[in-house]
Parts: sequence; C-alpha cells; structure tokens
Amino acid sequence: MTMVHIATKAISRKAGQSAVACAAYRAGDVLDDAKYGKTHDYSKKSGVMSSDIVLPFSLKALGVSVDRETLWNTAEAAETRSDSRVAREWLINLPYELDEYDRHQLAINFAQKLCDDMDVIADVCIHRPVMKLPFDPNVPPSSKYLREGEENPDPRNFHAHILVTTRAPTIGPNKTLAFDPKLKTPFEWSNKKRKAHDLPSSMQEIKRVREMWVDTANKVLAEYHLPLMDARSYKDQGLDQQPTIKMGVEATAMERRGITTEKGNTNRAIKARNKLVADNHIKQEADNERRISALRNGLAWATEKNARLPGSIGGTKQRADFTKQLSRSSDNLIAYCTGQSHRTAARVDDTKRCIEDAKSGIAWAVKRCENLPKWINGTDERSQKAQQRIDLSKQWVTANTKRAANSESIAQDIHRDIAERAKAAPSPFDDDARRARAARLDRQQGRINRDTRENRYEDERIFEYVERMKLHLAMRLIQRHREAMAINWAQGETAADAPDKFDQRQVAQLSEFAQRHGIEDHDKAVEFTAHLRQVAKRFDYTLVENNKAIIKLLRDPNAEREQYLALIKHFTDFRDNIDQKRAAFNTSIIDKLGGSAGEVGRMTRDIISSFSYTKGLTDYINQDNYPAEAREVAREHLANTLDKTCEQFKLAFRDVNSLPRTQRKTYSEALKTTLETFTKQYDGKLSESQHKAIQSGLKSYQYQLDKVNTPSRGFSP
Repeated sequence: MTMVHIATKAISRKAGQSAVACAAYRAGDVLDDAKYGKTHDYSKKSGVMSSDIVLPFSLKALGVSVDRETLWNTAEAAETRSDSRVAREWLINLPYELDEYDRHQLAINFAQKLCDDMDVIADVCIHRPVMKLPFDPNVPPSSKYLREGEENPDPRNFHAHILVTTRAPTIGPNKTLAFDPKLKTPFEWSNKKRKAHDLPSSMQEIKRVREMWVDTANKVLAEYHLPLMDARSYKDQGLDQQPTIKMGVEATAMERRGITTEKGNTNRAIKARNKLVADNHIKQEADNERRISALRNGLAWATEKNARLPGSIGGTKQRADFTKQLSRSSDNLIAYCTGQSHRTAARVDDTKRCIEDAKSGIAWAVKRCENLPKWINGTDERSQKAQQRIDLSKQWVTANTKRAANSESIAQDIHRDIAERAKAAPSPFDDDARRARAARLDRQQGRINRDTRENRYEDERIFEYVERMKLHLAMRLIQRHREAMAINWAQGETAADAPDKFDQRQVAQLSEFAQRHGIEDHDKAVEFTAHLRQVAKRFDYTLVENNKAIIKLLRDPNAEREQYLALIKHFTDFRDNIDQKRAAFNTSIIDKLGGSAGEVGRMTRDIISSFSYTKGLTDYINQDNYPAEAREVAREHLANTLDKTCEQFKLAFRDVNSLPRTQRKTYSEALKTTLETFTKQYDGKLSESQHKAIQSGLKSYQYQLDKVNTPSRGFSP
C-alpha cells in the first residue's frame, strides 16, 4: 500500500513567521519582503524540483496572472494584526513509484482542487529527497547537500509544500490582485463560527481534505496499476499493525549521523514486530488459500454428485428427507433401548439423553443449512453495495467464500453422519460406538460455533461500513446545492473541471427525490449532525433497492453523467442533423422572400421551417425502439421549440412594419399565412402563455398598421 501523509500548519506572525520568507525558502527563490524591508535569498537551496503558482478557476477565466513576490507581499499587506495567520501550508508525500512528470501533475491537480474548493491561491513547490551532510571544514559549501543518486536515509521522500492564502482573492483595478480585508476563508474560522454557519468542525474539514488527496492520488495510481492509498488508520483497516512514533528533527538528525536514539530504537522494534506480523499473515493467507481451494474442489464434487441424484430438486429437499430418515431411525433406537430397560436402566437413560442431544443438534444444524441461501443472498446484496471499496470487497469475497466452503463442509459432514446413523442401529451397549458418536458431535458443534463467531464478526464490520455509507449519502443529498457539491456554472465551471460535482439536471433529480420522500433540507434550528443522522436513517434497504439510480448518482455523479450522455447521444446526433437541414432550408428561401431582412427575416424563416422541424421531433418521440432518456430529452426540446416559435411570432409581428416597403408586404403575408397553419395544427396544444405571446404580437402589428393608415390631423389654413 502506498504511504499516505498529508499535514497542515498555519504560517503566523505570532510565531515570528513571514509568508514571503516561507515562500522564498520553499521555492529556493529570491524575494523582496516589503513589510520588513528584507531580501530573502534561498537561491542556493538544493532539492527544489519545481515551483508553480496555481490560481482558482474563477481568476483563470478572467485572465489574471501573478508572480510569487507580488502574491505574498499582497497577502502580507492584507493582514493588520500582529498575530495574523498570513498563510497556510499543506505538506503532502508524493508517491515515489511515479515518475517526475506524473508527480508534478498530481501535485498541481490537487492544488487546483484546493484552490477551487477553498477559493484561495496556492504556491506549489516539489522537493526531492535531500539530506544535509554533517559539517566538514574541508568540504566546500557547494557540496554540503546530497545530489541525485547519492545515499539518502529515505530515497522515497518526494514531497510537495503547498502554501495557500488565508483570504479569498479579489480583482482590483487593471486586473491587479487583491484580498478581501474583512473576511478570512472559512477554513480559518473558529469551530464556533463554523458551527454557526452549518459547517463541519476544522478536524472534520482536515479529514475531508485528506480524503480528497487520497482520491486524487488513487486515480493516478490506478492508471499505472500501482498499490492504492488508504486514508484510514491501521485499526479501521482491520490490520494488526502498530504505527511508529514521530521522531522529530533532533532525533532524526542524530540517527542520520549514526547515533542511536530511544525513539529510533522504539521505531525499529515496531517495524520488526510489524514485519513479523505481516509475514505470519502472508503465510496464514497462503494456508487459507490452499484450504479454500481444497474446500472448493470438494464442494464442486458434491454439487456434481447432487445433480446426478434422480428425482432430486435441491439440497433443501435432500436434507428434509435425510432428517425424516434420521427421525425414524432415532425412534427405533429409542424403542429398542426402552425394551431393554429391565437390564440396565441407568445406561438406557444415558443413551436416550445422547440420542436426544444428537437429534436436537442435528436438527439445529439442518435448520442452519436451510438458512444458507438467505445468508448467501444477503451477502451478495452487501457485496453489491460495497463495490467501490475494492480492498474491503476483496476481504468480503474471501470471507464469504470461506464461509460458504465451511458451511458446505459442515453440511457434507452432517449428511455423512446422517447416512451412517441411518444404517442399522448399533447396540446401545457398544461404548466405542457411543464415544465415537459423541466425539463426532463435539467436533461438529465446535465447527458450527467457530463459523457463527466468524459470521457475527463479519456482519458487525459490514454493518459499520453500511452506517458510514448511509451518512455519506445523506451528507451529499442534503448538501447538493452547496458550492462544494454542485457545479458553479456562474463562474464558468464545467463538468470537465469538477467531475465529482452534480450538474443542474442531477441537482433537480436529487431535489425531486428528496421532495418525494419527505427529506427536507437542513433547518438552521436543528443541529446539522442530528439532521444528518435523521436523513441517514431513511436510507434503509427498501429505499435503496427501489432507488438504485439515485444511489448511483449520489455515489458517482460523473459515471451517471457519462451514462446519461451516452443514452441521449442518439438524439444529440439526430438534433444536429435536423438543425443542419433547417439552416439549409432557411438559406434557400431568402431570395423567395425578397432578401434577408435582418433579425425579422431570420425569425420569420425559423417560423416557416418550424413545421417540418417539430414534425421530425414528434416522429422521433414516437419511436419506441429509441432510448427512453433520449425521447424524454426530445420532448423537452420540442416544448422549448414551441415556446421559442411563439416568442418569434410575437417579436416578428411587432417589428415587421419597420422593414422597407419592398420587404414588408412579403414578410407580413408570410407571417399571416404561417400563423393560420400554425394555429390549426397546434389548436388546443398551446399553453396560455404561448397564446398570450402570439396575441401580443398580433395586437402590436395591428396597432402599427392602423397608425400608418390613419390620416394625420393638421390645422386648417
């Protein structure tokens, strides 16, 4: 598994820090500090592989650019307090398995997400593994740092320092950069203020950013089939691994010089212990795989043999038949033992108790086997819900396979035991046979108990995951309108820029779903966590099963969007085709109408061609073999076309009298003739607003016509 490390800290004046100095050090640059009148020169710093300024999309769209010195001097100037936070740093460990280009792109992409999510500007500096050598007067200053290929305590330590502003950027005169002097970004608010604005705590926000980093990195790692990151702790992952302790700067420096420290010894002991546990786990997994393979082969053999039994209708009927045979044999055995009671009453009582225990134990086992199909179906449903968690799914599949194999093994043992007991009953005075039966039942009971414990433990883990998933779905549903969840079209954001956000169509679907199920948005009078848990409770099995499309949308809006676009692509291609034909027809009738006639002529030609256009849309909608989603989009497009045509009638009639006399008559007649045909064709199908639009245009046309024909009133001489 690839190492996960992301940490954040504030750059504060209270700690004697300067944003300009920090930026110069991390970038290995020379920057002038206007506030303190200093020049910070770190141009000789080694290990800096790249340094980039990343702007939020809203600034990029306006064509704004800024250099590092201007950025951080402006950020310093925006702060007036002596203890202000002037910047914030995010430190991330980059996967050493990637090459230099992919690491750079990964850091830039994550920084872009931070900028767009928090509305800040980021300064991204990537460092390679570098260790400062011990002081040696005979070594020149230029050789005090290791270069590529030299020995290093940890050659995997590629990392990025992402320095972000603490205030949202604004645009000043001439597209100059400025910062809002009255408001910090929400990430810098106190927990009290965040709670008052219905925001999660700062710790929860850090966890969210951590998950954002892991998701961003895993997309790149998955492309190269590399081990993925996991943001959870060892405990949450179910791993028997102990985390190492933090060394600190001094202990790390001593260890690099060859001086052992107490912290170093502790970490070495932890690593040795973890390696031993991991090796044992790998060995145990190999043994389990071998056992599972053997059990699968046995299960296949038993299934094949069961299929060959004449008149068999399944394992449940066989178990019922065997149980009946066992009951008859047990009754015969009890009768025999009762008839011999005058010889050894005490031994008969013991035998009867053993037989009763055996009957109850076997009946319980048979009933458990009958419930196996229900367990397997339940496991399949849970596995379907956990598809996105590949690591957990692998564990579940392994556990379920083992459970099924063990259960089938138990069933086979029960069948064999039933078959043996269905034979002629042995003498109740045969101590060896009685002890063998008792030992066999003990072994059977032990296996059933172990299987029960494993099933209960697995069910508890799955239940915890399901509860977390329900909270996640509820969170995304009630925050669907938030900027962090919905694509901000007003700022020019697109689905390509934010594939994990909801578009307008998806937000409308989620709102309709919430309204249909009585799920209200968060009320400020109710605590957010309480409201979230109330909504999460609504995601029971029935709701999820009946709304699989909505659940898929909540979990992965990009996948749902791609599927939707693929379904409506058939109509998109059809619409482009008829749009081209309509444009060609409109061009062909310009000369017949006496010229283009500007905007009035364009609208009139659109009105004339609307008949064939709407007919084509209607024919498309009536094709049952086309995708339902595509036909639904066609219905919406037809309704919009009718609205647009009615509005064009209104505007064309209003302005047709303003045309030159040579064109006025032609276009007026064309509009009147077209309106008559349009009214007959769509009589009773137009809405009230559409009728009003057409009548408004006619009234305006008639008014101007009457005004022209009315003789002017002059004064008599």
